[in-house]
Amino acid sequence: MSVKVETLVLGNIETNCYLVSTPDTLLVIDPGFSPRRIMEKINSRYNGKLTAVLLTHGHFDHIGAVDALVRTYHCPVYGCQDDEKLFTESSFNTMFFQTATVRSEIIWLEGPEIMIGDINIKVHYTPGHSPGSVMFEIDDKLFAGDTVFFESVGRTDLYGGSFSQLKQSLMILNELPYDMVIYPGHGETTTVGHELQYNPYL
Repeated sequence: MSVKVETLVLGNIETNCYLVSTPDTLLVIDPGFSPRRIMEKINSRYNGKLTAVLLTHGHFDHIGAVDALVRTYHCPVYGCQDDEKLFTESSFNTMFFQTATVRSEIIWLEGPEIMIGDINIKVHYTPGHSPGSVMFEIDDKLFAGDTVFFESVGRTDLYGGSFSQLKQSLMILNELPYDMVIYPGHGETTTVGHELQYNPYL
């Protein structure tokens, strides 16, 4: 079953929040800011039902609206435990005088796949931008967080970042279809093939 993708660009860092849906399931990936705007979209376009929240990593600009969504929709939240400090302790997660934490329970990702509703999700563990960065592969689409951008990659100078780990994580792209669309945490979409050809970090 193919999924639909809707993008909301949120906050002053212009973080991409993705609404990934089938007729029966709605996932929100990286709700970083503007919970009211996300809720308005869920209520008007998706019958007011949110199945789950997925987090590519724990930086504040990707998690700031999580607790508000959980309070409203009572949905589970999934993330990688290697970013637990970023999710829960603001001292590790502050930039530009902004910070955020997740007080809701997070279900820690384990293994290479997870099924939520009728959506199958392949989980690629890609430390480098942060210790617990992951990319979600859904229906031949790659939700990359801040691991890879259009002709660039995520910074590695924040807490737990590692350029050598990031370089290793990016090797995953060599195993994916060239025409797979990449939905990054910031900026425009791209494809695996374009990045393998033009991204100077690959």
